[in-house]
Amino acid sequence: MADVVLSWTQPANVADQTSVKVYLKSGDHTAVSDMAAFRSGATLVATESVGGAGTTQTYTDSGRAAGTYTYGAFSHNTAGFGPGDLLNSTVTVS
Repeated sequence: MADVVLSWTQPANVADQTSVKVYLKSGDHTAVSDMAAFRSGATLVATESVGGAGTTQTYTDSGRAAGTYTYGAFSHNTAGFGPGDLLNSTVTVS
């Protein structure tokens, strides 16, 4: 079991953002570039509040079992996800 710490920097303009949603999939899914395809079968692990423009935010996934996982972070606004691209990263917990 391990703690996985993710971090991201908010864009220069966060006026329309309502949250950042962090999703998790088992395995390496970094080849997936479509937001809807990535979220299909993924587990929502966190809904984070929006920090200020240009700030760095973190999320800690505590007690993750050994394995390979891909996390995807999505900005959310009043109209739905996006408009940004999928930002994902694969980690291996051993």
